[in-house]
Amino acid sequence: MNGFSVPNFSSLMPGKISPGEIEKIVNELAIVPSDNLYAVDSEAVNIASLQVLIRRYSSLQEYVADMERYISDAVNRRAQLVCFPIYAGLLPASLCPQFDRYLETIQPLESGYPDAVQLHRMLSHCSDLAFDTFFHTMSLLAGRHRIYIMAGSTYYFDGAQLRHRAFLFSDTGELVGFQDKISVSLMEQEMGIVPAGEIRMFDTPVGQSSILIGSDVEYYETARIAKNLGARLLLCPTAFPGEYTSVTAALGLNLRVQETKLYGVQSALVGDSGLGFSLEGGCAIFAPNELLKQKNGVLVKAGGRFYPDIASATLNLDRLSRIQNPYTQDKNVEFMDKYADRLY
Repeated sequence: MNGFSVPNFSSLMPGKISPGEIEKIVNELAIVPSDNLYAVDSEAVNIASLQVLIRRYSSLQEYVADMERYISDAVNRRAQLVCFPIYAGLLPASLCPQFDRYLETIQPLESGYPDAVQLHRMLSHCSDLAFDTFFHTMSLLAGRHRIYIMAGSTYYFDGAQLRHRAFLFSDTGELVGFQDKISVSLMEQEMGIVPAGEIRMFDTPVGQSSILIGSDVEYYETARIAKNLGARLLLCPTAFPGEYTSVTAALGLNLRVQETKLYGVQSALVGDSGLGFSLEGGCAIFAPNELLKQKNGVLVKAGGRFYPDIASATLNLDRLSRIQNPYTQDKNVEFMDKYADRLY
């Protein structure tokens, strides 16, 4: 499990939630395991990207049922891998008894960003409850539905160190691995988050994938490293403050997909952040233009930007290796031989 330790529930704050409570709720949902992974074919991998709405949860049952609805929708579309967005692990923080009081303390400063010191303080009180609820819910739902789930990311205390971390679960509910954020923002630096020192590649039956959290996808080096590791899927949990414009779309995951000739899966968090700004959706699955009739990189996208939605597609991973790169597969042997000393 890549050195990751399952959290200690005995350390939870008053009002703590036990894994048994979550399992009881999941049992009551009477989930019928899917057969989506009965036959896995690299020429037909079914992927679902989720557009998840920020909302307040009044009970653990409400949270678990909401997550199950998203996953059930994807499973009914034959998804073998379901991808949640950035900060998905913070959604159950509203179950924390002190949540409203702490939310008031982290309202944006003149810079427009939340107060990093107060946010760190809030997380130190609420993140255990939120994380344990998130982690065990995703693990149980992956195992019950018999699919892979990229559960999105969250802020998580690994001992005394605060991490921005995304998780991938297998069809048995086991943790396949995690990825920490590479390019931490100024606010995250002020919170004490240390950037990750590596990009990981997860080799699973549903394809080789790497996770690029939020702004990690804005740098061509991250995607290129992922490809060199063997990834064929770039999973990007993200969110877009304000308007999701055509420029925003052009400079993100789609650009990395066209550069690397990999598939890109962009999941998005939408709705009112509670901090004076809203998030717009850009849930989509991207493919190299060589594989598309319309050369815009968009294989499928969510229908709207402000509501829960899903983008699902069947991907042929083997087609990626057949895309010819004119810069490395030039057939003019005479030209290449003549100018080899200038090309390398």
